[in-house]
Amino acid sequence: MKHLVSLALGAALLAGCAPQTRFEWGSYQESLYLYAKAPDQRDAYRKSLQDAIDKGKQTNRLAPGLQAELGYLYLEEGDKGRAIQLFEDEMAQFPESRPFLTDMIKRLQGAPVPAPTAAAAPEVQS
Repeated sequence: MKHLVSLALGAALLAGCAPQTRFEWGSYQESLYLYAKAPDQRDAYRKSLQDAIDKGKQTNRLAPGLQAELGYLYLEEGDKGRAIQLFEDEMAQFPESRPFLTDMIKRLQGAPVPAPTAAAAPEVQS
């Protein structure tokens, strides 16, 4: 029995020393799962995204994609202005998202977006 207690205590101490993840995800994974199963939980999903974003900004550990995901929710609801702002915030924080989100913003603003070049598109054999 003494060995089990020592083992459990040692495991607890080691778990306390485990490194934190680089990014703050909040309850994103759980709320996304619940939202996928019950789309009527949209408000709870939006709140969990906003909470994770707020905490990530406070701790300087904002997770990539959360602002864009929240922006997409607003876009689905017809709030283009809020969506564009969140997409721009995402690009400022994570420049690697710029190519995708820039094209999305252009489409939302009605600007023409060039089609993919023939070199980029796979050739279809008939």
